[in-house]
Amino acid sequence: MTTDSPKKTPDGDDEPPPIPLKTRLRDWWEGYETPSRKRRRLAEAEAASDANRLAFSPDGPRAGMNRFGKPLWTATRLEVAEKIWGEGHLTPGGDEMVITLAKPLGLNPAMTALEIGCGLGGAARCLAKHFGSWFTGLEASPFLVEQGMERSNKVKLGKQAPIQLFDPENFKFGRKVDAVLSKDSLFTIRNKTGLFDRIEAILKPRGQFVCTDYVISPEAQNSRTIKAWSDREPLEPQLWTLQAALDAFAQCNFDLRVQEDITDVHLSHILSSIKALTEHLEQHQLDKETKVNVIDEVETWAQRVSALHSGLRCYRFYAIKPPE
Repeated sequence: MTTDSPKKTPDGDDEPPPIPLKTRLRDWWEGYETPSRKRRRLAEAEAASDANRLAFSPDGPRAGMNRFGKPLWTATRLEVAEKIWGEGHLTPGGDEMVITLAKPLGLNPAMTALEIGCGLGGAARCLAKHFGSWFTGLEASPFLVEQGMERSNKVKLGKQAPIQLFDPENFKFGRKVDAVLSKDSLFTIRNKTGLFDRIEAILKPRGQFVCTDYVISPEAQNSRTIKAWSDREPLEPQLWTLQAALDAFAQCNFDLRVQEDITDVHLSHILSSIKALTEHLEQHQLDKETKVNVIDEVETWAQRVSALHSGLRCYRFYAIKPPE
């Protein structure tokens, strides 16, 4: 009787036996890395510097590729993300969080608004349906724009909630709007002060700006946990401190009404969604490609949770442009 020899890694080490998907989800969520996964993460981090220079160059593929030279989004990853976060959504909270975030805006059918970094446009469609407003979603990924516009057309909101391509580092919009909203998307934008200037320019007098963004406490900027998270993110985080954010609002003469630390709420949305995913996996079998995307999505958010426990914070801001 013969036995198979252990599989070897490219480094000549024995490859550990396959680990069940549920076990990997639990281990990574609790901060444990398998040896093979650790090797992969370190290799990705080593390649990130050169990839970042290409991805963020004027001619680079930032809109379609991540910092490791892979597509930011695929059909399978979208399916996984929507299963975790809700139909049309790529970040935690779903429609309920979007409506809560938009409440101070006093939206109505006479108002026009923009969503910066809209992803699939789930928030824009939700608010257009809920308040009757005209909500344009702006997104940097051509693939997400295509998919988001298909979803808007499918529910007869192609005109009321269109999804359009834009450059977050230097964008223009052809008309003034009553409100601008952004949820969990500003932290990868390098020139945030320039973005705030452009937002202020397209808002009508007494126009409103509401957003959620990650900020870093000064004492945590050199944290190993923060670095491990940052190295793993598909797009390099461009973090600023709370004070830098407040300075940006002041520089644009915004009347900042709310600056609220919502980290605990953000964490609760993440954890409840991952728990629901785990329960779903107990009842369903996944194909190989879907399993890989589930693992990648969960690992990304597990790293983010670790960072949120180590000095990264999620803030909600609400500001009004002064009357002329």
